[in-house]
Amino acid sequence: MKEDSSRFLPKIPAQPIGYGEAQIILQYLQGREVAVEWRGTLSNLTYHYGGELRGASDSWTLGSVDPTSGTATLLEITRVLGQMYKNGFRPRRSLMFCSWGAEEYGLLGSVEYIQEYVKVLGARIVSYLNVDLAVQGNYTVDVKTSPILFDIIVQAAKMIPSAYDPAGQTVYDKWMNVNRNNMTNEPNMRYGLGSSSDYYGFDQLVGSSNMDIRYTYDVAYHGKLSSYPLYHTSYEVFSMMKNLMDPDFMAHRTIGQLWGVLTLLLSETPVLPLNVTRYTTALMQAMNTLKPKDPTVLDPLRSAINDFGNVAQDFVGRSKSLDSENPYEIRAYNDQLLQLERAFLNPLGQGDDYTDLKHIVYAPAKINQYAADGFPAISDAIVSGDSTEIANQVAIATYFVRGALSTLKEFNNFFS
Repeated sequence: MKEDSSRFLPKIPAQPIGYGEAQIILQYLQGREVAVEWRGTLSNLTYHYGGELRGASDSWTLGSVDPTSGTATLLEITRVLGQMYKNGFRPRRSLMFCSWGAEEYGLLGSVEYIQEYVKVLGARIVSYLNVDLAVQGNYTVDVKTSPILFDIIVQAAKMIPSAYDPAGQTVYDKWMNVNRNNMTNEPNMRYGLGSSSDYYGFDQLVGSSNMDIRYTYDVAYHGKLSSYPLYHTSYEVFSMMKNLMDPDFMAHRTIGQLWGVLTLLLSETPVLPLNVTRYTTALMQAMNTLKPKDPTVLDPLRSAINDFGNVAQDFVGRSKSLDSENPYEIRAYNDQLLQLERAFLNPLGQGDDYTDLKHIVYAPAKINQYAADGFPAISDAIVSGDSTEIANQVAIATYFVRGALSTLKEFNNFFS
């Protein structure tokens, strides 16, 4: 890899260590004594600049929340499904369990894996379920997802008891009580995943339909924090999780059960439980967040989304007449479902240093490379104020929306 093509990677190697190890290393450093305002608080130590060694103890040290809550949940799901396998269970679709390394260094483990196997993954994968951080509170679930997974998440949430709530209350019940969309009378979910965890490569390079679900805190009580207060600090230890965040580990259990049910639904249901009509609403919502000075510039995109909605409705209607005993008919229908999300990938990405940001509808914008934005390339063009670039990006988005709707058409009626 050329240096000028890796400017987003850390230039100085760093390794998080504890205070004890840091004290041993720092006492051997020589050179000029460190200025007072740059000194740390380790006892019996004179701070020197030294050579190229750096001592630190940052937020990655123990991580009882991020990522250990996710790792523990993943291991438990693996254990349970492994036991089911020993007892004779064979999933209809293959299951792969992945624990990635070097996530905090720039998602290196997952992205390197995806880059090596992107063709195989692009041809076969149904969905990636991310469990980076399973529990950051004990109140309710927080969901980021592809729109077409909305209904299956609701279905699974109705089957799982809610943590720390009265018997009989499900995850869905609690979700609706505390985080309901009053316009649709459905639980709130965020569409698009962004770049803050290992789902990034699956979203932007593979084009699978993915989700990230975690247990979180009461936003109404604590306010809209950027994250849980102990995020990436040395206070993320087991005793904190045990005494404060999840004393009975009920939130861990609930998230594990939810992930397990979702895994079984996605792997066992003959016709993939993906609702393409959810994308119609999602596309329109994403477009409506765009505020160009001349709103008519969005008319071609609006027309394409309306056409997408009509084709999506026809596609769902055809599912009702599928021959459930005909595996070829089911396979053809499922293949069309899988192609929809992939059809939103622009091979050129957003150009320049952003070629990996390929998803036309949901990807980080250049002005915020952490969270997902709706139609990010158009959003960036609007920020630039360049009317030619705005029209160009609208044309590109329109092209891919129309390409996506073509994946849902009947094979013998493709050009209609």
